[in-house]
Amino acid sequence: MTAIELLVTLAILAILIGLAAPSMTRFIVQWRASNTVNALTGSLRIARTEAIARARPVVVCRVASNTSTTCLSTGANDFVSGWIVFVNNDRDASFDYSSTTDELLLRQEAPSGIAKIALTNANRFVFLPNGLLNGTAGSINIEAKGFSSASTTPWARKGLCITKPGRVRSVADSASCDSATEG
Repeated sequence: MTAIELLVTLAILAILIGLAAPSMTRFIVQWRASNTVNALTGSLRIARTEAIARARPVVVCRVASNTSTTCLSTGANDFVSGWIVFVNNDRDASFDYSSTTDELLLRQEAPSGIAKIALTNANRFVFLPNGLLNGTAGSINIEAKGFSSASTTPWARKGLCITKPGRVRSVADSASCDSATEG
């Protein structure tokens, strides 16, 4: 193999990598957003199922870090720092986790590559023993890091709609959650 053949091969390889890199970036962003949607959906379904099975309230709430069990009620990015699912055995009205009485079911670490997981109408989800949400229907917007405009990069954003009866569905953006039909 000559030096010219090697240079031509490397040039072709560099062009192919240059063409593939932008589409790989989009693929990775979509994959991370989808994984976060799946993790949240799974956590909400586990919470609802366990609330019915145990006949106790089950809470999904935001935590400050991967090791914390203190439910946070304020914050601009809500669930982006991770969340826990626990059985509220002491049935306190604040729905806060107590390591002495409540049972931790699941801990979700902060999802990688996600900038924002914003909730509307809730700072935590509480499923009652009958499977209903304690409160109104809610929605969640999930946004990937590095994309400031949802209008120019709609593929970097996903949404979830949660109804009062506990149904969870994925949408392109939580703005499309129609509260009149959510029940």
